[in-house]
Amino acid sequence: MTERKRGLLASVLAASFGLIIFTGCLLYGLFYIRAEHKKDLMKLESNYQSSFYELSEGVTTIESNLCKMMVSVSDTESAILAAENYHSAQSALRGLANLPLSRESTQSTAKFLNQVGDWSMSMSKAVANGADISSYRDQVEDIYIYTAQLNSRITDMIALIKDDYLVINNIDKEKLANFDYNEKSVEPSAKYPELIYDGPYSDAKKKDSFGELDMLPRITDVDAIKLLLDTFEGIRDIEKCGQGSEPECYMFTAKLGDNNMFAAISVHGGKILTVNTDRRVTVARYNKEGVVRIAKDVAEKFGYDSLAAVWYNEIDGIATVNLVAEIQGVICYNDLVKVKIGLDGSFLGLEATGYCKCHKDRSLVPTMSPQAAAKCVSDKLKIMNIRLALVPKDENEVLCYEVAADYKGLMYFVYVDANDGKEVDIMRVTEQGGQGQMVS
Repeated sequence: MTERKRGLLASVLAASFGLIIFTGCLLYGLFYIRAEHKKDLMKLESNYQSSFYELSEGVTTIESNLCKMMVSVSDTESAILAAENYHSAQSALRGLANLPLSRESTQSTAKFLNQVGDWSMSMSKAVANGADISSYRDQVEDIYIYTAQLNSRITDMIALIKDDYLVINNIDKEKLANFDYNEKSVEPSAKYPELIYDGPYSDAKKKDSFGELDMLPRITDVDAIKLLLDTFEGIRDIEKCGQGSEPECYMFTAKLGDNNMFAAISVHGGKILTVNTDRRVTVARYNKEGVVRIAKDVAEKFGYDSLAAVWYNEIDGIATVNLVAEIQGVICYNDLVKVKIGLDGSFLGLEATGYCKCHKDRSLVPTMSPQAAAKCVSDKLKIMNIRLALVPKDENEVLCYEVAADYKGLMYFVYVDANDGKEVDIMRVTEQGGQGQMVS
């Protein structure tokens, strides 16, 4: 090969090698840019979805509180709900403003939320100044109706986003692009309620100490293991996995038949606080009455008796039954034992920390009659049942009449102080698709 040919070959090879390097760098750059673009889109999407849920939570809060205000007879309670709605309206507006939607497409929705916020603040101030709020009460139901319609539309939008994953991918679709709220305008003058999946006051704030439980004698971990062996037929492979607090307890893992199990036993008194199993539910064989009976039997076996069932919820073949102490005919909501039962009759779990924290002897004597209490609730309500209940209020307990009632197909629990007739609380029962009943 001549010198010229060798030089030409070397040039070709160098050019080819350079081209390969250049192509590699170009591809790397493109992949890097695409990855960074995808990362930016994900950040943007996360912000959009957060804004959507902030909007949804704010409007849901407003709807729930307006629903309570429709049947409230207490100016003070109504003012508290109105104040919550003012802040929720601001939160909803903040979420709406951060969505990638044109001002034209959200103008009337923003106007409506602003009006609801202003109306709510005006009502709160009127109560604070001792003014008559009957004109506000006259407007509550109309505002509720339009808020519920708006909330339904937002729920539909969230479902659309979940189906296709991205807000960004849906932004030009009709339901998002035409967000404007075109229902009849309502112009009123002038902390997302926690959803409780398993009954009234199931998440109530309770005192820090465990009272009477702390005064019971201490047991050893060996005693706790014996308790498990005596209580659960077929339990094996029990191992201590730790020690907890609030209350002080021994924690164990074990096998219950072919299933894994976790249990917590109190150091004071040897009370079964918590049990969870991963047992699977097979074919449903029991109705509500049968499941409640099994739950009561389980609780009694674990040392919790004289209980009344106050709430039943069923999701995917698993029922949660709330049982509370019944003292002198009074339902004591703080003394709570939650039992999970499969509709095949299998025991799945128990939580009795609330009972162990709050249960004690009490003297519970009302000064009002049920008939008198019935006159203390809104005359809009169709009363279905009245019973005495001891309910948590802040960190105290209040003896009340629990009034179960209906208004235009909406189910309520209204709590009236059994001594002075004042409205203590209102809860509304709702049906949530795939999640059973809730109260808020």
